Amino acid sequence: MPVLYDSLLARALARAILDRWEGSRIAGLRMAPARRAVELAFEDGSRLVAMLHPLHGYVLGLDDDAPDSGVGGKTLRVGRLSLIDARAPADERALLLTFGDRTGRAWELLAIELRTRRWNAVHCRRVENGESESESDGGYTSPWRIETALLSRDAGGRLLRRGARYVPPTSARRGVAAPPSQAEWTAVLTGDDAARRRAVLQTWAWTSALNVDSILSGEDPAETYARYLDLHPLAAGGSAESGRLESGRLEETARLVARAGGPASLLDALPGSDADDGGEDEAAQLRKRLGARRKRLQRRVAALERQLAAAGPPDEPRLLGQILLARKDEAPKGAATVTLEGFDGAMREIALDPALDVVSNAEGYFEEARRRARALGRLPAEIAAARSRVAEFDEHLERLAESGPSEALWAAVGGKPPAPGTGGSRSRQPEARLPYLRLRTTGGLELRVGRGPRDNDDLTFRHSAPDDIWLHASQASGAHVILRWGRRDANPPRRDLLEAAIAAAVHSGARHSGTAPVVWTRRKYVRKPRKSPPGTVAPARVQTIFVKPDPDLLKRLRDDESR
Repeated sequence: MPVLYDSLLARALARAILDRWEGSRIAGLRMAPARRAVELAFEDGSRLVAMLHPLHGYVLGLDDDAPDSGVGGKTLRVGRLSLIDARAPADERALLLTFGDRTGRAWELLAIELRTRRWNAVHCRRVENGESESESDGGYTSPWRIETALLSRDAGGRLLRRGARYVPPTSARRGVAAPPSQAEWTAVLTGDDAARRRAVLQTWAWTSALNVDSILSGEDPAETYARYLDLHPLAAGGSAESGRLESGRLEETARLVARAGGPASLLDALPGSDADDGGEDEAAQLRKRLGARRKRLQRRVAALERQLAAAGPPDEPRLLGQILLARKDEAPKGAATVTLEGFDGAMREIALDPALDVVSNAEGYFEEARRRARALGRLPAEIAAARSRVAEFDEHLERLAESGPSEALWAAVGGKPPAPGTGGSRSRQPEARLPYLRLRTTGGLELRVGRGPRDNDDLTFRHSAPDDIWLHASQASGAHVILRWGRRDANPPRRDLLEAAIAAAVHSGARHSGTAPVVWTRRKYVRKPRKSPPGTVAPARVQTIFVKPDPDLLKRLRDDESR
């Protein structure tokens, strides 16, 4: 789990880094985008490591005898420089580490941003003499040009990518440079506890989810104001961006690191150490549930985008159908392909289903055109909706990191699970997992579709009868499909057989093809070769039918009682 940093902790962490390494010579800098990690090594063998994954991020210091951090990544070129300054921007969660020469002139900068779900790091160099003047962005004149960004992105209008000028994050809250008056403080304390908490977090600098509850404990506004002044780093003078925080205030800030268990040293704040209550367990569980939902939505976006890319324009199959109808007397019966003259005079080779006549083949092309048109009409809206849902879960995860678990966040994942020993789902016997999905053909026959390779074996040899119909996409990996039949004296109706074949095609690697061949036979003619991998079988007496994969058909065939 990540350490939750706020602006006070970032300020204190900058002080701890400066106290430990001020004047130390830099030995190397490594940035590993794949691991989202940064390691700054010093000549004495010690290291500053920043793990910047939003779900398990933290900053810590390692001694020379500590084991390898495993950061890896490319070693960046750093001049013969030393750490001369470490500070945090006022009321922001970022560390600005400045490297300079023996004269104290600053030449390079490592910025580590600890903003919730936007963790990042950039390595910058000062603009050389003779280059263009420093560019201004939002009133901030930046002398730093980014050489390497851990993750290239647009962070709220700030470009974090190679070649851009680095602009540190800035706070938009009130009270950054000086604390408010008691009257200004009291004016926002209106409404119930939740409204007061929200107003303080949105209005006043240096407050965070780590300290707001402590500040607002009690009803007396004068007491809450006094507690706020105790935490405000400028209440007793000082610089808004100075990393040199009084040691007593540093210890007070360290006690706010609830997610790290109140470490003795801020640089030893390993994630998940000694959580003293059950809140972290609940937060970790909720974070896992939210993350799983988000991953499923991302997979859905990717699948829909693949469908959109494979759909193709509807004009081509419609034209082929029209050519077939216009030249139907020229197409030989039972042919797999035919070459006919198009309306533009060019010769076209058209694939046919040998089992169907020319008119039926033409209708198949018209149906393919309609399918593509439907896909092009619905998929962009579905993709946009799925992306919007991904963004919602990004916000949920950010809210969890900021404010902890809440009923609204649990509602987003279907509700909070019951506590152990309180009944709920524990009082019910878990349902046995079936190795297949269940569908129902329009003729009322049951379809069973294997969930995976091992489930395919289980379905074929343990959840089917000898005279059931077994289907599988030809020359493609995919699910075994069983059409429940059971009659020895007759084959199933062709419509039900075609729908079963479409299910096999949709649940296979041929799902994006215009036409897919599917083999079928009685289940009793399917055997399992000795020592073959899961899902591998050897069917005999197979027949082949050609179908067009149609996911929309399967939605209409779903048997909701089996889901």
